[in-house]
Amino acid sequence: MPKIVSIIEDDFTLSQLLQKKINQLEAFNCNKTFITVNEFILTNEPADILLLDINLPGTNGIDAIPVILNKYPNIIIVMNTIKDDVETIYKSLESGAIGYIDKQSFDDNIQEVLETVQNGGAYMTPKIARKIIESFKKPKMPNLTEREHEVVQGILDGFTYLQIAEKYFITIDTVRSHIKNIYKKLSINSKAQLFKLYRN
Repeated sequence: MPKIVSIIEDDFTLSQLLQKKINQLEAFNCNKTFITVNEFILTNEPADILLLDINLPGTNGIDAIPVILNKYPNIIIVMNTIKDDVETIYKSLESGAIGYIDKQSFDDNIQEVLETVQNGGAYMTPKIARKIIESFKKPKMPNLTEREHEVVQGILDGFTYLQIAEKYFITIDTVRSHIKNIYKKLSINSKAQLFKLYRN
């Protein structure tokens, strides 16, 4: 009997594409897709595997994980999202997700993903696994906010303040403010010290 897969994804075109591909597999079947977490919860139709986006209307995917697991303790949750920052990945896995897939790769790995998690394994696409591995090489900076981590990474990547501002849709003054807070939290006062801290 095919394993039931549900999808929570607010991009209707993408959800229909995923549903079609899943239904082409003999061992899996996707009867329904959902736009919101509440819509999925209220149907009272448990699935074996849930593909869960993070940026959703209403409750976001990460906050939804414990709620879903509380109602369906045996469901296997795989995050399927464009968000690939390390902090978000960790939060998802710590909350109970068994897999983490970047949307761009899911198309190519759909059967492998579903078979792996259904057979007791965990799955991360290579891009996500690489980010996790690289995170172990860097010192943990638990006092930095997610935005401050992004600004640090921008500096390490050689971006100017203007480029960082444009990348994250913030002002240069906001970037400077973040830099000031980062230096204070890390007890440093220059880019050189920042590079030394992260490269050692």
